[in-house]
Amino acid sequence: MSNGTFRDTTRSLVNRVLRPAHLELRQYDPDAHIDSYLMTLFEALQVNCVIDVGARHGEFGRLLRHHGYKGAILSFEPVHENVKVLRKVAERDAMWHVFPFALGSEPSQELINVAAASNYSSFLEVSEYGISADAKMETKEQMIVEVHRLDALFDEITAHIPDPCVYLKMDTQGWDMEVFRGAAGCLDNICALQSELSLQPLYDNQTNWLDALAEFQAGGFEISNFFTVFRDDQLRVSEMDCVMVNVG
Repeated sequence: MSNGTFRDTTRSLVNRVLRPAHLELRQYDPDAHIDSYLMTLFEALQVNCVIDVGARHGEFGRLLRHHGYKGAILSFEPVHENVKVLRKVAERDAMWHVFPFALGSEPSQELINVAAASNYSSFLEVSEYGISADAKMETKEQMIVEVHRLDALFDEITAHIPDPCVYLKMDTQGWDMEVFRGAAGCLDNICALQSELSLQPLYDNQTNWLDALAEFQAGGFEISNFFTVFRDDQLRVSEMDCVMVNVG
């Protein structure tokens, strides 16, 4: 029996035992999950700085640290209650810095809608579809927050990082294109990016996902991978994370 046949037979037998518990043994595939894929990407591109826009409670930063990323993390989060939690998460990590404001295409002060579940907070109004998908998207309060352009801050916030090779992660509930437009002057330093694209209209007046992809491509970025975030009750993909690499 060849090694390949032995592995397949063993995996089949193990899966017979695991299947009643809804478990399955599979060969490791870095494309299957975004966290394992990012570690492969970071190594290939030598990423040494992650700009985490829409950091909330630091979930993305903690995920990266759990998987062994040791470079700089620069987290941007405008919602006050989220910032308190985020600072506690980052306070013992010398390479993790927190900025208590939002990023966008113009320096300004903007009204943000803070949702019942703060991961849904957005500068845009939640749509009827969004409310039907998850009632926790409904706005519970509003607040004024500061907004800055990334390219206006870039040199200052990366001054401690030699030759920054940046991964720009955006999870801003319909605001990602505003963040990207405000990064126009520093795109040469962004080797890859991640945007959460809505295939269904979770927010009113948000950029269509196909238009967003076209704008990223016009900026020199090409698709590296897609990862489904969630499907609705009709099994439609509502949101997906799109990872793109800078080939410009």
